[in-house]
Amino acid sequence: MQDIKNYFCPHPHCKHYGLRGSGNLVKAGTYTLKATGEKKQMLKCTVCGIRFSETQNALFAGYHYSEQTIQNIIVSVASGNSVRATAKKLGLSKDRVNSIVLKAWSYADMMLSSLLRSLHLNENQLDDFWLFVQKNARRKNKNNN
Repeated sequence: MQDIKNYFCPHPHCKHYGLRGSGNLVKAGTYTLKATGEKKQMLKCTVCGIRFSETQNALFAGYHYSEQTIQNIIVSVASGNSVRATAKKLGLSKDRVNSIVLKAWSYADMMLSSLLRSLHLNENQLDDFWLFVQKNARRKNKNNN
């Protein structure tokens, strides 16, 4: 389990909904996954009283694939393999692989947008920042070759 500060209350009507590290969560027992025998932590919000699994806030909750399989899918596609080739290589459904890739892309897009908004940069500052990132990426690639 990750640090409890990385989780948040999933109840939309709780005043701590979506707030990570606000001190409202406590450990509330464990349960065992039947398929793998893996133990998972239960958490409880001390504000609204809801109990939930550590996997409830996970990006790929409900996909029934191991973290390693999901990581293999994302790394394979990010490395330039097609969804079809990735599905064939890993012995998975093309539609499920595509669903995982789209969910990962959507989440990454949302996180990057949120980060950029939270920096409160004007357009010129954002352009300068992007140029800095590109310049350093080119320098890094040149040094690796």
